[in-house]
Amino acid sequence: MNDENLYLNEEDPEIEEGSPSLYERHRIVVDKGQGLMRIDKFLTNMLGSVSRTRFQNAASSGFITVNGIPVKANYRIKPCDEIVVSLESPPNDYTIYPENIPLDVVYEDNDII
Repeated sequence: MNDENLYLNEEDPEIEEGSPSLYERHRIVVDKGQGLMRIDKFLTNMLGSVSRTRFQNAASSGFITVNGIPVKANYRIKPCDEIVVSLESPPNDYTIYPENIPLDVVYEDNDII
């Protein structure tokens, strides 16, 4: 797939700037040379960090559209299809909290501790 055809995490114009996004949105345009393949399998190959079951659940809930029409997980993609996937994305807390761990320093100079 060409980089120009893959747009991940598009900005949603309806979400106010600075507010947390509740959905992870992906837009993919299928290559002209792509053969027929189930959409859940195709999306799993394209977005490896998301499980096939999650795509199947999204499809059954109507959160996967092809050319603007909601599809089921067994839909077979065709060349030049435009796929839009909206996945629920729970808020992630990547804050790292330090711990006060006593260290026994055996040797210390300007280069080694």
